[in-house]
Amino acid sequence: MSRAYVLISCEPGSDDYVVSNLKAISSVKNAYGTFGLYDVIAQIEASNEAELKNELMTRIRKIDKIQGTITLMAEESTDDLAESFARNRELQKGKSMAEAYIIIHTEKGNQCQILCSIAKIPGVVEGDLVVGYYEVICKVVAPTYNDIGDVITKKIRKLADISSTVTLNVIPSR
Repeated sequence: MSRAYVLISCEPGSDDYVVSNLKAISSVKNAYGTFGLYDVIAQIEASNEAELKNELMTRIRKIDKIQGTITLMAEESTDDLAESFARNRELQKGKSMAEAYIIIHTEKGNQCQILCSIAKIPGVVEGDLVVGYYEVICKVVAPTYNDIGDVITKKIRKLADISSTVTLNVIPSR
């Protein structure tokens, strides 16, 4: 299975329209409006990389009102990390209302160790190594956006070899 995250810039005020159109595409597993550098983030999956790229080129990028995209191709996660993220998801069930994606630049060659460290942080419920403009992406959930800020500033950014982070706060569904 091939996965990717698509960071989307769209026309002002059109994020609901774009998210709605994305959710109608079967390869789109999640799509959210965000506050941050990008207007929308979508997770897509396909049986192989060629199919994933085809969906991106022929369906996603053709949606009216999308001005630009950055695609981050996910690498295969290890079972150990999947278990850590699943444990964190279980611990957060019913407690969390705020969500954010954190996209991370790392020092070269250290992204695997960084993702392993991130997987141990409570509140981090997903994470992938990615190929593209960034090296790591993770999803953080917490009771409030202030709590997410604490996870980012007091835990994620304190890890060695992180160059910079970009936070995309998820806009709750309306």
